[in-house]
Amino acid sequence: MAKSASKKGQGGYVFAAILVAIIYLFNTFLVENIFTSSAETSKKTSMAMASINKMNGLLSDLNNNSLSIAAGVGNPTALIMATEPIYQNILDAEKQFESIEGISPEALKRYSYAKAMIDTYKKKLESLGSDTAVSDDQDAKTDVMKYDLYSLQTTASQMLTSTIDIVNIDTARMSAKNTTKSYILMTIMMIIAILGELAVWLFARRAKKARLELEEREMRLAEVDAKLKNTRQKASDLAVMNVLTGMKNRYALDNDISDRLESGRFQIAVFDMDNFRSINDTYGYDFGDEYLAAVAERLKQEFSDVAEIYNITGNEFCFVFNKNISESQATGIAQNIQRVMSSPYEVLNLTVQLPCSGAVYHYLPGDCLNVNSVLVKLDTAMRNAKMNGGNMITTVMNI
Repeated sequence: MAKSASKKGQGGYVFAAILVAIIYLFNTFLVENIFTSSAETSKKTSMAMASINKMNGLLSDLNNNSLSIAAGVGNPTALIMATEPIYQNILDAEKQFESIEGISPEALKRYSYAKAMIDTYKKKLESLGSDTAVSDDQDAKTDVMKYDLYSLQTTASQMLTSTIDIVNIDTARMSAKNTTKSYILMTIMMIIAILGELAVWLFARRAKKARLELEEREMRLAEVDAKLKNTRQKASDLAVMNVLTGMKNRYALDNDISDRLESGRFQIAVFDMDNFRSINDTYGYDFGDEYLAAVAERLKQEFSDVAEIYNITGNEFCFVFNKNISESQATGIAQNIQRVMSSPYEVLNLTVQLPCSGAVYHYLPGDCLNVNSVLVKLDTAMRNAKMNGGNMITTVMNI
């Protein structure tokens, strides 16, 4: 009888061990599946946003060339030629976006609209240099810029932004599915807890070990859940933040001040380093990134209490001053910003220093229809300062 009971007991232990092992493997598979799905979603979202943001930034560079051509600044043929490498980079970004699997049809539809607009924009821009009638007529160039290029650039930028919005919605939908999976996994874990308690009652010595394994799996589940939340937060932050400098980006600026354009009065300024490309050409892009990060950190330390700071493109920073800052105060602060950005910085054991130029805009209600128009005025004024030798601050004239 004792041997029979012992065998039955051993059989019970074996059954309990097999049951726990099967459930453990099943849960491990579910956790791995959720983590892999979330990682793939995050990677796809990051690649999509990086590609779209790159296209939008390069489109802005193309628009700068078109502004120069329309304004009669520089050699139109040279400016047209300068658009070729920019457009090639846009094509590279398009290839990267199109290589991403799992993009929803709606997002691809918006992207295809943007792509068509960009292609049309490029052809139209080339016509400024190739069409003799337009090239020799400044008013005609201005009309092409005002009614054709500006509309195409704005629409393409909106379509790219809309594509990002749709990708974000798709990401949120995938995250919701992963959350549902997490709830299912948690339910399974509760079942395992009940089985563990039964194992304690039926198989005294094995129960403690089963309970410890259960607690360990619950900890792993909590870690996976924390990683999922962190991934979702990072995906959300990428849409409105410059990863290198930790500052808000161009899209955040649009969200923050669009509602103020109709009736608001505020002080805004943009700055960037003169001939920043020489840093990248001399020391490499990694060094240039470290330099920009150092400048951004100093700007946040010095001016975050008087202005909201945005890193809108490359080495260009935008400052939206607090409501209590007057025009004269904004001008004085702008001079301090120029001093800080033009100061020497020690980067990777090397000391570098570049002058910078900027433009200040005392914005009045109704001056501009959208944020892009505000930035065009600022960038145009700053570009004029650079063409006059740089290392200076100019003021946008209200019309």
